[in-house]
Amino acid sequence: MMNKYKLYLFDFDGTLFNTEKALIFIFKEAFGSVGIEVKPEDSIRISRQPLPVTYKELHGDETRIPEFIKKIDELVNSKRSVEYTECFDDTMEFMSSIRNSGVQAGIVTSNNIVHVKDVLEYFSIPTDTFNVYVGNKETDKVKPDPGPIQLAIEFAGYEGELKDVVYVGDALNDVKAAKNAGITAILLDRRNEYPDGDYIKISSLNEIDL
Repeated sequence: MMNKYKLYLFDFDGTLFNTEKALIFIFKEAFGSVGIEVKPEDSIRISRQPLPVTYKELHGDETRIPEFIKKIDELVNSKRSVEYTECFDDTMEFMSSIRNSGVQAGIVTSNNIVHVKDVLEYFSIPTDTFNVYVGNKETDKVKPDPGPIQLAIEFAGYEGELKDVVYVGDALNDVKAAKNAGITAILLDRRNEYPDGDYIKISSLNEIDL
């Protein structure tokens, strides 16, 4: 039986919602606007690392970075991006479980919180399901840096032991960020992509004991 925690923090893309179609749309249009072609099958990999890293890997023109970031924000906050987002099979049931359990929960994501809340509202999930939100506008730190998680803990007003805080994500950067912050890491591995490691591995949100 999995431990219960006092503060539950979650990644967004690929963890709570299936954003693969939205990411394909966003990356194709945004990178294309600065003359870079990206393949649809690369969208998940790109989403799991900081965009500046990907931009450099793809030899993007550094003078066009502000233009690129502006385009990313525009596309992420677009109606089409929200409509391309899908629920996983376990998403809605788990959202209900969070609300019914009354646990303290938050979202820590590299996405922006305006978009996150738009998605929640699109699926009729009350935004107060989560007590705290940290995205790319709240901090310039990116995972695996512990900064975003540490900021969420601060925003939550949590003063307990770090072992009683957990971060759930679908990528190894999420695990590294959790460990760097000194909290428990849960890797949500829906596609059975990763070997067992020094983290808790699950295949469904419903395996989490709230």
